[in-house]
Amino acid sequence: MSGALREVQAAAIAALYFFFVLGSYYLIRPVREQLGAAAGGSDALPWLWTGTFLATLVLTPFYGAIVARHPRRVFIPVTYAFFAIGMVAFSPLLRTEAPGTVLAAGFYIWVSVFNLFVVAVFWSFMADLFTDEQARRLFGPIGIGGTIGAIAGPTVAKELVGQVGVAGLMWMSALSLCAALLCVLALTHWAKQHGRRDARIAEQPIGGGLWSGAMQVLRDPFLRAMAILMLLSDVIGTMLYALNSDIARDTLTNAVARTEYFAGIDQAANGLQMAFQLLLAPLLMSRFGPLAVLLFAAAMNIVVLAAVGWLPGAETTMLAMVISRAGGYGLVQPARDSLYTRVPRELRYKSKAFIDTAVWRAGDVVTSFAMLGLRRIGFGVPAFAAMAGIASLATMWFSWRAVRSSEQRRDPE
Repeated sequence: MSGALREVQAAAIAALYFFFVLGSYYLIRPVREQLGAAAGGSDALPWLWTGTFLATLVLTPFYGAIVARHPRRVFIPVTYAFFAIGMVAFSPLLRTEAPGTVLAAGFYIWVSVFNLFVVAVFWSFMADLFTDEQARRLFGPIGIGGTIGAIAGPTVAKELVGQVGVAGLMWMSALSLCAALLCVLALTHWAKQHGRRDARIAEQPIGGGLWSGAMQVLRDPFLRAMAILMLLSDVIGTMLYALNSDIARDTLTNAVARTEYFAGIDQAANGLQMAFQLLLAPLLMSRFGPLAVLLFAAAMNIVVLAAVGWLPGAETTMLAMVISRAGGYGLVQPARDSLYTRVPRELRYKSKAFIDTAVWRAGDVVTSFAMLGLRRIGFGVPAFAAMAGIASLATMWFSWRAVRSSEQRRDPE
C-alpha cells in the first residue's frame, strides 16, 4: 500500500472515531441544555460551570497520573471506558420528567466534563499520529467525521427522545463511546506500522508529574498564548450561550420543547460547520496555514457580534450562535490543534488537556459570573455583544503570537 493510501486509511478511521465521539456527546447535549434552561437559564449557569470547573480540577491529576504511568494504548481506552460507565450509571436516575435540582446539576456537570476530556484526548491523539504538514491537509476532513456525528446525535435525540426517553439516550451514548474505542485500537495498530513517530516512543509512558501539564502552561510562551486564546474564545461562546439559554427559559415551557430547541441549534450549527470543513478549512490551511484560518474566524465573529449589538433579538442571537459555533469547531479547532503537532508528547497530552478542560471551564466560570454582575448594573445585549467583539479582536493578536511561537519550535519526536 502506498504512503498516500495509508494516510487516507488512517484519516478515514480517525474520522469514524470522531463521529462516534461527538455522536455520543450530542446525543445527550440537548438534555443537558434543557436542564440548564429549566434550572434558571443564565442565572444558574455560573453555579453549574463552577461545579464543572471544580470537577475538572479533581479529575485532572487522576488523568495526569494515568498519562504519566501508562502508554496511550492504555490511557485512551481507560478514559473512554470511564465515561461510558458513567453514562450507564446515570441512565436509571433520569427516568423522571423533572429530576431534582441536585440530580439535574450533577448530570449537567457530568456531561460538560465528559465533553471536555473525550474531545481533548481525541485531538491529542491526532497530534501524536500526524505531522504538521499532514495536519494541515487532514485535520479538516477528519473533523468532518465529527461534524456528521454532531449532526446525527441531536437528530437521533430529537426523533427518539419521546420513544426511548433520556435513559435510552444515555445507553446509546455509552454504546457510541464503545465504538470509538474500537477505532482507537485500529489506529493504534496502524500507528505501530505506519505512524509518523517511532512506535517504541509512542508505546512508552509519557512520564512527568501529575500537574506538570498545568505548570508548563505557565512557563511556555506558546502554551500561554494557546491558553489565552481558549479564554477569549470562551468569552464569546459563553455570552452567546447564556443569551440563548435565556431565550429558551423565557419562551419555552416544557422539557421536550427546550430539548427540541437546542437540538435545532445544534443541527444548524453542525451543518454549517461541515460546509466550513469541506470548503474553507482545507483551502485556507493548505494554502495559507493555520494563522489565516484563525484570523478569518475572528473576523467572522466580529461581524455577527456587531449584528447582535445593532439588532438585538432572538433570531439574531440564535443566528450568531450558529455561525460562531460553526466557525469555532469547523475552522478554529483544526487550525489550533494542528499547532500541537510541533510540541513534545507530554505537552500534547497533558498541557493541551489542561487547556482544553480546566482553562476552558475557568473561562466559563469567570464569564458567567461577570455577566451576572454586569446585568445587575444595567448591562444588556448590546453591551455584551460589544464585549465579545473586543474579545474577538484580541484573538487576532494572540493567534499571531501562538503561531509565531509554534514556528520557533519543532518537535523532534
